[in-house]
Amino acid sequence: MMLLPNLVFSQQSQHAAYHLKGQFAGDIGFLSAGIGRSFFEERLETDIFFGYLPESIGGVQVVTTAIKASYVPFSPVKTAVMEWQALKTGWQLSYTFGKDYFAKEPRDRYPKSYYGFSTALHLYFFLGGQVDFGRVHKTKRFGFYYEAGATGEYIISYVSNPDYLSLNKIFNLALGIRYAL
Repeated sequence: MMLLPNLVFSQQSQHAAYHLKGQFAGDIGFLSAGIGRSFFEERLETDIFFGYLPESIGGVQVVTTAIKASYVPFSPVKTAVMEWQALKTGWQLSYTFGKDYFAKEPRDRYPKSYYGFSTALHLYFFLGGQVDFGRVHKTKRFGFYYEAGATGEYIISYVSNPDYLSLNKIFNLALGIRYAL
């Protein structure tokens, strides 16, 4: 018998909850802040982020915004103090602002297909998890999450040229905190 995720949502479980997030790394900047909403007993989350990478850390100042969606296919593991969502998967679409970044390659600056990808728009895929401390009264609104992921263009570049890019060069780690409103 095949084990499938519980995809049936009752009418009662379709409530939505808002949350704030703070994130370190994860292809949105050195630090980012976001607001979002969860649905279906927190199995689906959508977020909007604003991120910043200072010049002192990245060599150039970078400002990014992103929309993010994640899905938890399995019920959380519950203990006396926490709920652990062991598997969380998702994607984000980010846009990097600045004169050096473009959504469509400018023909007047570069030869045709010089880059091959947009330098401003990035589709990012991730796997991760989340720990919520909702079972402890004083910390019930707090949680923390972790994600490992890569942009679509890095994945394509790795597949087409694995000798040049190693897996540790294409994957990013994101760590974040979540505060339920």
